Amino acid sequence: MILFACSAQACNRGPVAAERTRLRASSSANAPAPPTRAAENAASGHPTSAVEPAAPTTLSETAAREFVARWEAAQNSADFAAYEQLYAERFSGLKRIGGYTARFDRVGWLRDRKPMLRSGVSVHVSDLTLSSVPGFTRAVFTQEFRAKGFRDIGRKQLLLTSERAGTVISREEMLESRVDPEAKTTTSVMGFHRDGPVVERGASADQVDGEPRLLLRGPSGAFEVSAKPKLQSLSPAARAWIGREVAVYNATNGAVCTARIARLELRIKAEPHFGMRQAWDGEDGAPKALPRAIAQQIWDIARDDERFVVGVLDQPCHGDFATERALPWVSATTASAPIEAAAVRAFKALPRYHELQQQFARESADQQHAWEAIDGELRVVELRAADARFVIVSARGGAGCAGFSGSLSAIWTATGDTPQPHLNLRDVLDTGELLQVRGAVDLDGDGDFEFLTGPEAANDEFSVLRPRGRKYERELLFWTAFWDCGC
Repeated sequence: MILFACSAQACNRGPVAAERTRLRASSSANAPAPPTRAAENAASGHPTSAVEPAAPTTLSETAAREFVARWEAAQNSADFAAYEQLYAERFSGLKRIGGYTARFDRVGWLRDRKPMLRSGVSVHVSDLTLSSVPGFTRAVFTQEFRAKGFRDIGRKQLLLTSERAGTVISREEMLESRVDPEAKTTTSVMGFHRDGPVVERGASADQVDGEPRLLLRGPSGAFEVSAKPKLQSLSPAARAWIGREVAVYNATNGAVCTARIARLELRIKAEPHFGMRQAWDGEDGAPKALPRAIAQQIWDIARDDERFVVGVLDQPCHGDFATERALPWVSATTASAPIEAAAVRAFKALPRYHELQQQFARESADQQHAWEAIDGELRVVELRAADARFVIVSARGGAGCAGFSGSLSAIWTATGDTPQPHLNLRDVLDTGELLQVRGAVDLDGDGDFEFLTGPEAANDEFSVLRPRGRKYERELLFWTAFWDCGC
């Protein structure tokens, strides 16, 4: 087993892209603690005679268990008012559903949870373990979550801290999510890796028939490992892809290629920690590692959800996405000047945009710039189909690492071009990332398109935005396991 950790000094020794820094920082719960009341009084010129708060105490096991029970009960009783009181003002959350991942601040988290609680959910907590130090308690447990037509189970952690009102959750993270295959809908859009579509996410290390092997490095520089699977150990859904025809889409030029799946392989695509690379290169004085040893180490250290099943095609196709049948591909293009101007105006008028602007001003003490203008980017793309036009704006800002980090995307339908095009807002998305929309396909032929995005962030995420009424849900299709330092 390889254990690796990051320190500020160690990470500065290795090259880390700005986007990797942003990704890791945006999910960090290690924000600076708020100043004490006495410090606030001193800063404002008020007398400092107020009594300092007592040093933080350790939450007892009984109190921690009672808190988790209240959190569980608030969801099962759909008591949103009680539920939201359990979350700290400075909160970060990571939601995982199978391969889908989304990051939220407190506002985004509660906005995401409220309709689910209203519709009715069942949450069951088991195998609770606790660890505490003064002022901080970690609760880790198995969560079984049920909603209409959906069930998943996995490990979850809550990080409990103290505020003036009492114990609150400062971070919540679903560590793993195993979706009930009986409740999961079949996907019709897939990511693509090297020579075939990713037909299934997740595989255990013992499903390998033989030894994993290291593939030749691609342009990204990530390490890629392949292994022959024990076929009967794969799910029936994965095995059913053998012999089926798929369509592959090249998002750069819009080319469509069709081929049949000849066989299945297990794969991992990973960006190792720089310390692992140094060890493999013999920088610690040991001999350089052989490719087979590198492949085995990557395979052993990966989580089950970081492995995936690829349907290797019977002829070469090069692309980014795949579907079960060939569909017209709609490319994302640079928006016309009138459309871009109207979309940016509409984007900056969104309430959520202003919330992020206020957060940026508080955390950076910068009152002059737009939140996406500092260490950020704003993209506007247009997609034109025969009977529909869509405009998508996506922005992110801030380098993170205990500083500001924010992102926001929005989708409009558009009519007219000049002088004042009309935009009809479809949805606003807190995706946690700057979305790079590449194109769209209409799976159902109803004129409502699925938008395909990627690669995004440090781990090269590819995803699909699926229409659900007037809203969109982002489903992660394929990503690189990222084990390097973020800051």
